[in-house]
Amino acid sequence: MIKASVGIDCGSASCKGVLLQEDAVLASCVQSTGWSPRETSRAVLEQLLAKTGLARENVHIVATGYGRVSIDFAQRAVTEITCHGLGADYLLPGVRTVIDIGGQDSKVIAVEAGQVRSFQMNNKCAAGTGRFLEMSANRMGIDLAEFASLLPEGKSCSLSSMCAVFADSEIISLLAAGKSREEVAGGIIQLVVDRAVALAARVESSPPILLTGGLAGMEGLRIALERQLGQPVAASDLSRFAGAIGAARTYWMRKARK
Repeated sequence: MIKASVGIDCGSASCKGVLLQEDAVLASCVQSTGWSPRETSRAVLEQLLAKTGLARENVHIVATGYGRVSIDFAQRAVTEITCHGLGADYLLPGVRTVIDIGGQDSKVIAVEAGQVRSFQMNNKCAAGTGRFLEMSANRMGIDLAEFASLLPEGKSCSLSSMCAVFADSEIISLLAAGKSREEVAGGIIQLVVDRAVALAARVESSPPILLTGGLAGMEGLRIALERQLGQPVAASDLSRFAGAIGAARTYWMRKARK
């Protein structure tokens, strides 16, 4: 007997999983995707089952994300855009725009009642992604947590490069020229925000707006987005699990329609 659904969102950088019982998230977990999306997804499933005490035969598994085709033990696979829309509506009912900044891509999705109206994705360049921030932080000799701690200062400098490779060289030049790490971090965040805002303009975004993805907990990024968009941007403690929640929700929605 199925008692809960499991959504597994296997991205290129991290694999997220949630266990959903109708409208309640009973457990969540995340770990680096590593070299094998299938084995990592299986490990995520085992963690979710261990946390809740449910047996494998008591859950329905839905896969999404970049690695969904590798999750051969899932009963169903659903596109990540669809899942992000449904997950965002769970986290912020009535949400109209989802800004998802992930490890290897960023996207903006216009939704209505959880259903996708349109979307734009940046997946051909690392600039504007979590990977870009991670590379920039490494160049500055710090990790992402330390990078985030530099942002509340509100300092910034101008970076002209829109390419991750050239931006890396520009970061070196700026630091050599005496710019502080706070100023350079502010300039890097502005590049990410500019990319996201350009995508938002192409889907005619409207509030309420929810920030999702692995960087949703970076307060300086959320504030910079608000400033640039001129609109409130919400974030949730479960924002990085939006895709997994949406995947798990598809089971209960299909069941309700029967």
